[in-house]
This record gives sequence, C-alpha cells and structure tokens, in this order.
Amino acid sequence: MMRNFWRNLSFSRKNRWMLVSLSDAENINKAIKRFVKRKEGRHPGPALVMAATIRIPASARRISNFLQDENSRSKWDILSHGHVVQQTRSISNGCVPGNRVSILEVKSPEDPDRTVKTLLQESFSTSACSYVTFAPVEASSINMILNGGDSDNVQVTPSGFSILLDGQTGDEFDPYNMG
Repeated sequence: MMRNFWRNLSFSRKNRWMLVSLSDAENINKAIKRFVKRKEGRHPGPALVMAATIRIPASARRISNFLQDENSRSKWDILSHGHVVQQTRSISNGCVPGNRVSILEVKSPEDPDRTVKTLLQESFSTSACSYVTFAPVEASSINMILNGGDSDNVQVTPSGFSILLDGQTGDEFDPYNMG
C-alpha cells in the first residue's frame, strides 16, 4: 500500500505536476494519470492525484501519533466522523514501535456490532519522517488475505500523509520513542 501511495505521488516526464491556483489555498499540486493495464493492487483507468503542503505548528511525533490513533480518526477523517473506529488487528512491520499495518473497522454508532467499512492502514516512521497511508478495503478481501489468499488480487487505492521535519518545532523525530 505504501508503495502504491508513493508511486501515485511520484512524477515522471510523462506525468508532470501542474500547479493549480485556488483561492485561500497554499501549494496544491495535481497530476492526472491513466493506468491502462491492471497492475497489482491498482484500479485500471484514470486517477486524479493531488497533494497539498501545509505547516502544522506541532511536533512530528504528535502529528504522527494523532493520525495513527483510531480514537482521534473521526476528528480528521470525514468518512469516519460520528462513527466508532476500532483497530481489530495489527501486524508489526519492522523493529520500530508503531511501524505496522492495521485493520480498522468503522462501526455504526447505533449498532456497534455493524461494521460500516473496513480500512487498511500502514504506519511507518524513520528518523527523518513518518508516513500514514490508508485505504478502504472490502471485508471479504481482508478475510481472504488473512486466510492465506493472494493479496495481489485486492485493489487498493491509498490516501495518506507524509510528515516531514521542518526544523522549526525544536523537536527531533525519534521513531523509537513515539510516546
């Protein structure tokens, strides 16, 4: 998923970023990509890729923790607003605490046993930056993968955040100390 996220954000000679002017907006870049052949984990057809750069006056650690925490998700994810988000499983992907792939279930507030949607979320931190990517995934696809099925057959269109240090917070990013 992380690889698809970065592949979508990367540009080439064929896919240059074009600056879009929006009132009251900082730098917003867009690119339109057309995926003709179906590749692993990617929907065929056109895709609109957008990126925005903003500066948040908080430490990278605090922002990363906020985005990874399922209890704060409804504060920034409009599709989870008003719902209960529960992490049902996570798999560590490295020795750094917090580097993991998680399965999140968005539950109905009226019926906590009813899952409204399932999200796959990958969190990864290094000493220079942190990433949080996520994508809605069919629950049947998650069950197929957990039962040994081929994950290449699951189409994932990730969204996410890159948290980069700007040197202005006075807080060094230590992925081993995310508390």
